[in-house]
Amino acid sequence: MVYRTTRYFISVLFVFLVVSAEIKGQDVYYAAVQDMNIWYNPALKTNKLAVLHANFRNVNYQGITAYNSKAATLELPLTTSEKKTTDNIPFVNLAIGINADNASNNALNVSTAMLSLSYALPLNNKNTYLALGFQGAYTFSKIAYSGTFPGSFDQYGAFGAAASSDPNQSGVQYNYFDAGVGVALFQTTAQKQWYIGGSLRHFNEPYTDWTYTTRLAMNAGIQAGYAKAITNVDAISSFGIFTWQSNVHEQLIGLMYTRILDDSSRYALSAGLSYRVGDALIPNLALKFGDNQIAFYYEFNIIGSAAAASYNRTTFEFSYKLDL
Repeated sequence: MVYRTTRYFISVLFVFLVVSAEIKGQDVYYAAVQDMNIWYNPALKTNKLAVLHANFRNVNYQGITAYNSKAATLELPLTTSEKKTTDNIPFVNLAIGINADNASNNALNVSTAMLSLSYALPLNNKNTYLALGFQGAYTFSKIAYSGTFPGSFDQYGAFGAAASSDPNQSGVQYNYFDAGVGVALFQTTAQKQWYIGGSLRHFNEPYTDWTYTTRLAMNAGIQAGYAKAITNVDAISSFGIFTWQSNVHEQLIGLMYTRILDDSSRYALSAGLSYRVGDALIPNLALKFGDNQIAFYYEFNIIGSAAAASYNRTTFEFSYKLDL
């Protein structure tokens, strides 16, 4: 029965991937998507840890404009301390988050408050789960930019997303409620962890401009990840997030190597490299110390039409995680 359920779920995800190529997809605002996966898919809570994430991203476009993004997310499994260390039992997770994107000269001001709830059901005695999550978000958005942008200007970031949702760039603030749902299949053991998920966002297709003429189309996305210990102190991991927006196919994939620095496994150093297809290479470094982890990302915009035109974009990002 479990095998049939798993096979059916994977088949549905495959069909979901094919269909999603024809509709608008969600936007990836951060390079640290592994820390932000609850935003992209509310079912992607794959452990019972209470965690606080904080992210800061700065994007500067040569001589035109700049913006920064700030986010904080709190994940709260609704379970007892005893059950947190017990495998193969259902668990519920509540997540709340805030995100703000602000550009220079008030050209962009967007803020979002998010609330999500997920339920994970064990499928066998090997800590394999099937999860379903729901998300609601309320957004305040204002974009007012009268200049022109070079080719591929921020098509994968906050500025491009705000401009597409309000093509008039009216400078008038509009507010809207956004709903989303996600599913995920995952396994978490001492030696390896993996997940695969699918999500739909904007399924209520909210109006996004003050004239009530522009609506967000329903979005779709696929997420996957895998991590494995290769020795007692070394581990490797990978991830992929695939989204589609109009004619733009956004794909972000990454690899990471982690080295444990002490016998208690409370100190570790990680180095990784991500690739946003058609846009940038993103190296990153992370340091874990106790219940804390800090990470730094830097984007090399060496590909795409903007780079081909010798146009410079400088992007860096910080991420902080605290296990509560």
